[in-house]
Amino acid sequence: MKKRTGVIAAIVIIVALIAAGIYGYMTGRAKQPPVSPAPPVAEPDSPQPAAPDAPDTPAPTAPIGGQSVVVYVPDETAETLVPVGTQAADTSDQALADALIASGALPEGVQVQSAVVEGDVLRLDMNEAYGDAVRASGTAGEAMLIYALVDTFAQAYGVQQVLITVEGEPLESGHAIYDKPLKMGYTQ
Repeated sequence: MKKRTGVIAAIVIIVALIAAGIYGYMTGRAKQPPVSPAPPVAEPDSPQPAAPDAPDTPAPTAPIGGQSVVVYVPDETAETLVPVGTQAADTSDQALADALIASGALPEGVQVQSAVVEGDVLRLDMNEAYGDAVRASGTAGEAMLIYALVDTFAQAYGVQQVLITVEGEPLESGHAIYDKPLKMGYTQ
């Protein structure tokens, strides 16, 4: 009799665990996909001579496209940002912005005008559609739009600060004027 009670208890526990797993998955609280860090770059032990016919090409300054990238998107309550692995179409800055658009972190029509690293700051110039979206959002939405861009591009470029401009001018939201670089790592 004790053995039968133990078996029944084990079955009830297993069914409860399965039900809890299904419930978590269905409510969108399933574990986020793992974000894989960029693979380490192996440096040769000794300098390798360049091929005689190889053209001199500068090192890429934009994130590597066609591979997994990390974008920062608002969580389900839009209170904080979470990193999400996704694919970028190519190596352009616009492909990274498009990945943010596809994830719902930025609205359609947002475009990167230019991105230039100056010291330890990325100067990121956006089009008017981005400025309009920031101005049309409330303070919480404003923070999500701004820091989704800051955190995503700061990580992609390996900098800690991003200065966002719109059509070459400081970003103005109606709540604030963003004329200084913003640090990566959004927290409320």
